[in-house]
Amino acid sequence: MRTSNTWLRIGVICGLALAGLAVADDLTLTGGDTRLTGSVRSINEAGEVELASELSPEPLFLKSDAVEKVVFSASPQAGEPPSTLVELANGDILPARIETLDERHLVVSSPDAGRLEIPRESIQSVQLGIQRRKVIYEGSNNLEEWTDAAGEMKNWGFENGRLISTGPASAYKKLPLSRQFILRFTLVWQAKQVAPNFQVYFADPGVKKAEPCDRYYLQFGGAGLEIKREAAKGKRFHTIAILNRPFDQYPDNRLQVELRVNRDAARMQLLLNGEPEGDFPDPIDNVPTGAGITLVCNTPAGRSQEIRDIEVLEFDDSRRRHRSEDRGDPDHDSLISREDDRWSGRLVEVRNTPKGAVFLFKTAFQEQPMEIPEAEVSTVFFATGKAKAEDKTPHPFVLRLAGEGSLRVASCQFDGDSASAVHPLLGPLKFRREGIVAMERNSPTPPKP
Repeated sequence: MRTSNTWLRIGVICGLALAGLAVADDLTLTGGDTRLTGSVRSINEAGEVELASELSPEPLFLKSDAVEKVVFSASPQAGEPPSTLVELANGDILPARIETLDERHLVVSSPDAGRLEIPRESIQSVQLGIQRRKVIYEGSNNLEEWTDAAGEMKNWGFENGRLISTGPASAYKKLPLSRQFILRFTLVWQAKQVAPNFQVYFADPGVKKAEPCDRYYLQFGGAGLEIKREAAKGKRFHTIAILNRPFDQYPDNRLQVELRVNRDAARMQLLLNGEPEGDFPDPIDNVPTGAGITLVCNTPAGRSQEIRDIEVLEFDDSRRRHRSEDRGDPDHDSLISREDDRWSGRLVEVRNTPKGAVFLFKTAFQEQPMEIPEAEVSTVFFATGKAKAEDKTPHPFVLRLAGEGSLRVASCQFDGDSASAVHPLLGPLKFRREGIVAMERNSPTPPKP
């Protein structure tokens, strides 16, 4: 059976009644306006999704470009995820515990994928001592949790977690923001012919309209994207970053934004559709101390705009800082300790001992390798001189794993409590199904000007 528009409409209705399913996965269809609920059986190499429903005697088959994202049913996790992230040569991330390392392979144990042997040339870095990021806010949940100047949320609508504006609209929410935080959201507009017009204020004290204050804001429209700093005294507006990238270059009229803000260091990092766009300093001395976010949609008559998938998390900037710093000679391994000591040379071995793992690191200035306890290691960069050639095979899906993992794959098969996929660097993998949080379409990022 193949889907038709009628079947999709029926599927939406049926999805509302699937509470009896043991597994109730949530599928967002392309465009984001339609969702289906059921049990995903497989996603094949052509991208076709097989969806089982207890109200349909036969499974539904959704064509490759019909499904944008699958969020798998939540299951209780067995303990905390691993405190080590293995970054592969292609940028994918695997949460795992390091067992051993020799001249050829790193052996790790993943709670979701089991024991893996990874060739050294397939590894870019490992980061240790990673703590799970605390979620400060995730939504939206309803209109009532937001406020506007008039107290009536004029021109806002709400549907399936989406804030939808149908005219000029503003919404504010105060949050317990930490000094370092991550703000994520997705902007959606109607058509490529009509420019979007969004403003998102953050570290916002929530003062009266037009009153100068210390805060940041991002604006996105026909001229591109810009991050600005507003100041309470002196010159009011200062540019932090500008991307003169036409809005019609973003696929499906949507843009995923991630801002990583470190108010202690007066810096922020911008990511668009998962790709880093730069690290920027705050040009003003008095860093904003506000704890709110304000959403503004300057929507023309007859059009709508959406802000969805809003997340605010606590942020530990140290691991990103170590990864972004100059790692030195790429033909040698580099090790950074938690106290910011740095060495270049060769990570000879990782050895398990009764007191925990020990990293044996050899530099050109010592006859014998140093023995560094795992608890003192922050980041290891692996030599890239013998890295494998870039894999040109398309991998249209991203598996999101518990513990901030992400792996790009061509397809994924599901069988009861397990799932299997083939990864370009790790080879055939078998996962616990409950360890896969979501599966998303790997949207291409437009070329940088």
